[in-house]
Amino acid sequence: MLKTRTMIIACLLLLVPTLLLGLGALQLLRQQEQTLQQRGQATASDRALAIAGNIDLAVGEVLDGLQQTLQQLPQTGQTEALESWKRSNPLVRNVFIWQSGRGLLHPDPAQPTSAEEGDFIRRYQSLFSSQTSWRPPQADQPQSTPLAASSDLYQERQKLRDLATEAPAAAVSEMAAAPAPDTGRGESGWRPWFADNRLHLLGWYQSTATGQRIGLELEMMALLGRLLSNLPPAPPAGESYQLIDGNGEVFHQTGGLLKNDLGSLELARVELSSLPHWQVRIIADAHLTAAGQSSFLLVTSLLVGSFVVCILAGGGLLLWQAWQKAREARQKTSFVSNVSHELKTPLTSIRMYAEMINEQHNLDERTDRYLQVIVKESERLTRLVNNVLDFSRLEQGRRSYRQQRLDLVELLQQLLDQQLPRINDAGLKLLRTLPETPAAIISDRDALEQIILNLLDNAIKYAAAGKELQVELQRVEKNWRLCIRDQGPGIKQEHLQKIFDKFHRIDDRLSAPVQGTGLGLSIARQLAEGLGGTLECHNNKSSGASFILNLPAGAAE
Repeated sequence: MLKTRTMIIACLLLLVPTLLLGLGALQLLRQQEQTLQQRGQATASDRALAIAGNIDLAVGEVLDGLQQTLQQLPQTGQTEALESWKRSNPLVRNVFIWQSGRGLLHPDPAQPTSAEEGDFIRRYQSLFSSQTSWRPPQADQPQSTPLAASSDLYQERQKLRDLATEAPAAAVSEMAAAPAPDTGRGESGWRPWFADNRLHLLGWYQSTATGQRIGLELEMMALLGRLLSNLPPAPPAGESYQLIDGNGEVFHQTGGLLKNDLGSLELARVELSSLPHWQVRIIADAHLTAAGQSSFLLVTSLLVGSFVVCILAGGGLLLWQAWQKAREARQKTSFVSNVSHELKTPLTSIRMYAEMINEQHNLDERTDRYLQVIVKESERLTRLVNNVLDFSRLEQGRRSYRQQRLDLVELLQQLLDQQLPRINDAGLKLLRTLPETPAAIISDRDALEQIILNLLDNAIKYAAAGKELQVELQRVEKNWRLCIRDQGPGIKQEHLQKIFDKFHRIDDRLSAPVQGTGLGLSIARQLAEGLGGTLECHNNKSSGASFILNLPAGAAE
């Protein structure tokens, strides 16, 4: 029967692991959320790298094409060819001719033809006056990227490349009659230049034949205007792609977020190798991202919470049912105990009056036999009632022990003398091996009598075929060892460890020749343990079984 402490322990065993499981699941969900966030950022970085790669590829094609055209210009009439190229190609903003030792030859630094030429000369004054190197720093040097024909933007970049490699009309007619241009043998390069808070690109080529450097300044707005198609026009929902200039400002953006939206979250940022200090950035709506993460955490938390609640509800229902059954069992046990207690009084009266009548000497043989049956059956019924009462008290934890000083030898002699008629009627020969001196012990007399009577009753019921019953008491170290040994059929191995279980009977058929409740040996062991001793059972080597009761001598000595 479940007691209050057992119920509390059961609740804790259910509640604590369930809560730990729920907390562990929530922790795993948070880790999964972080993993998904990291994967999202890694995916965004891959997309930013792809966009930056497309832009670098397109810029590299333009720069290579312009260099190729620059190197193919004829060596004679270069000024007219350069000016014609500037007028016809929107990618060319300014052109120049420079020679070491002489400085800028075209346009004329003293007489610029326009404000644009004046600004151009002023912008690159330190370069044209040899105060600055024509070679850019390694970190700022543009890098051309091989053409990827499989890209979706290949057609757009092809137009840019064709535009960059288109020679000026004035140069085409001269190239037919002029000597072949000096291609592939001179120095060339691109010089990033920061002026007026903007990035400029200056391309040049120095011929080995003339020693002059011819070059152009790239029209950045024309180039950038044609590169904007490299930014995907339809980013994923809640995201935007941004092209960031050298000042950290948004030059162009695709997507629904505002350029300066304070609620945006940066997912990735990649530097452009072709445009120094320019970047590709991917941002997302922080509110939408947080809402998505919150929704994921909310849904999964609800699922985990529902799982935990279901476990607790199911466990609570089972515990409640167990408590209900325990209460019903207590009520049944209490009812049986009360009924058994009420039966003791009439049984005692029946037995007492039957014995008083039996003591009269003028009874006929039939009446005497009837009275003996009444006495015998009332004694058996009394033993059954006592077993039920003891079982009820033990189950309810109300069995108390009244310790007193006893002589175990005297107690055994009295009990064996009382039970001798029953033993003889069963066809058993009683052998007593008891000490001649008193066996002092401090214990509960009623409990001891109940144990010994149950053991004797068990031998009478099941071992009568052995024709012999031996009761032996001896001192073993600090214990008194009582052995009740029979010569009956013994106990099968599968039943040997179960005979002390409640309600266990070797033959539980209703028509079994030996009747019983299966409580006697269970009560005997519980009483023995309550007295601080043990009760064991072993099969004998030859035949039969031995029940061994060990009781501590304790302070009786």
